[in-house]
Amino acid sequence: MRFSQLVMAMGAVALQLGISSVASAAPADASTTGSDGFVLLQGGSFTMGSQTTEKQRQADETQHTVTLSPFYIDPYEVTQKDYEEVMGTNPSHFSGADRPVENVTWYDAIRYCNALSERHVLTPVYTIEGNTVTWDRSANGYRLLTEAEWEYAARAGTHTVFHDGDYITSDNANFSGTYPYLIEENYVHHNNPNVQTSDYRMETMEVNTLAPNNFGLYHMQGNVSEWCFDYYGQYDTTVTQDPTGPATGSLRVNRGGGWNDFAKQLRSAYRSATTPDTSEQNLGIRLARNAAPLTGKVTTSYNLDIKIPDNPKILVAYFSYTGNTENGAQIIAEDLDADLFAIEMEHPYRGNICEVSQKDLNANARPALANHVQNIEQYDVLLLGYPTWWSTMPMPVFSFLEEYDFSGKVILPFSSHGSTRFGDSISDLSKEVPNSYVGQGFEYFYSGGGELEDEILKWLNDSGLTQ
Repeated sequence: MRFSQLVMAMGAVALQLGISSVASAAPADASTTGSDGFVLLQGGSFTMGSQTTEKQRQADETQHTVTLSPFYIDPYEVTQKDYEEVMGTNPSHFSGADRPVENVTWYDAIRYCNALSERHVLTPVYTIEGNTVTWDRSANGYRLLTEAEWEYAARAGTHTVFHDGDYITSDNANFSGTYPYLIEENYVHHNNPNVQTSDYRMETMEVNTLAPNNFGLYHMQGNVSEWCFDYYGQYDTTVTQDPTGPATGSLRVNRGGGWNDFAKQLRSAYRSATTPDTSEQNLGIRLARNAAPLTGKVTTSYNLDIKIPDNPKILVAYFSYTGNTENGAQIIAEDLDADLFAIEMEHPYRGNICEVSQKDLNANARPALANHVQNIEQYDVLLLGYPTWWSTMPMPVFSFLEEYDFSGKVILPFSSHGSTRFGDSISDLSKEVPNSYVGQGFEYFYSGGGELEDEILKWLNDSGLTQ
């Protein structure tokens, strides 16, 4: 197990820029998964968030100054071998002892932290009581990074879009390299020579594969997105010392982007947010540990109490361009005897779909819709279908979501795609409907093939809508 030497004194290594010596933190023979040695970061003040001039930035990336206490961080993502040795199971989709564990929920991640702490005779960090989780900040056990710690570690002293500059390729990150940074502005006309496509591996890599950042940390950007401790919310810029996020919420933050994400979602400032009981093939774990005891406890509570009622009223709403999403929507509506609603544009897309959809995306447009749902309040459950475009939902789906109040409803997304699964559309959807429960989604490749109906039925069963 790659854990830090517990007796390492805080002053044992003189640090520059917050990094321990690369010789101990990121050895040349880093393929040895049993080596110990978390990296000691000295902390200090840094600028979190993105400049207003950064392309593809989102409104929740407000720049502000944060000061962090020293902390230890694992230079690697938690591997499948590590996880299975402690938890006795490996939920990962991609198989490989030295690949990152994935398909883990946020709750799986904190239970792993506690179990690993007990295994190494450390004080567990988290107390779990239902959906209320308390972090004992004085405990010396393993824990998740806070969102601020994650960004500090990912930036590694840099102020650029990515840790190694303003552009990134598959040579230094595992992501959908066919969609580089700013591809959304250059896919059709290629106006920027820096926008260069690279490989899309379509799977995770061993955790020590590509070069580390300036702090000796591997795969901080790409491979798997990493769960952080914080509930998602707008930054509280008045809390500048060791922030831990909101006390309540419905979404937990994950950072860094995964093997199937576009480059824009690997940006150091990019924030992804997902329901904490969600598991995905691109969601994993990286561990931290206090370098010195902190004070106090942080209690966080899940603020939604939304369940599917008996005999729910169900709406299947979908946007479809080629018919693939429509096919899935019709199967779902028939299986559930649900109402079916096609999201249609007042002025449908014409011509080169890449160009016209790209134009709306870059403008953050909300196209007018031709039809509308009557009495949306009558529905308990919304199954929302769309093709994954540009790693998110088509802009007409945003128009649909912003037209109604979905508070108190269960929303289950489903998507047809060309190879990037959901992209980060689940995060975008979740941010749009903060007072709804966004459950585990279902995705399928293009038309879904001959087994689509069986796979949909299994998903509906797992979601509690059928028996």
